[in-house]
Amino acid sequence: MASDDEQSPLEVTPQQSYYAQRYYLERHGTPEQVAEFSAAGPPPPEQADGVTGKVLYYEANTPSADDIAALLVEMEQAGWITSTIRATLAELPPEDGVAELKARMVEPDSDRRQPGPGAGDPA
Repeated sequence: MASDDEQSPLEVTPQQSYYAQRYYLERHGTPEQVAEFSAAGPPPPEQADGVTGKVLYYEANTPSADDIAALLVEMEQAGWITSTIRATLAELPPEDGVAELKARMVEPDSDRRQPGPGAGDPA
């Protein structure tokens, strides 16, 4: 059993819990249950949610120009996007930029979409 100082590998953030619950409802609930549950959108991301959590949150809650600029810098520094792509996305309306970033979370950048950082080759 983990002490209070240790993080359990089973701990999840509120956002991760939200998406797990939504996934369950999408498969086993009614469309009405999914709509009711999803109406408020996901909770704000915590540090453990990383850039993926921010992108998912901003998909439901349009970010400010400062929020999107900070996210683009963070994603460039983490290797998700190049400086050229960052500059291009910075010119888009926030909702379009978030949609493009979400697509890159599935298939990140080199002007061509590919697996994200840390994604290993399939065995």
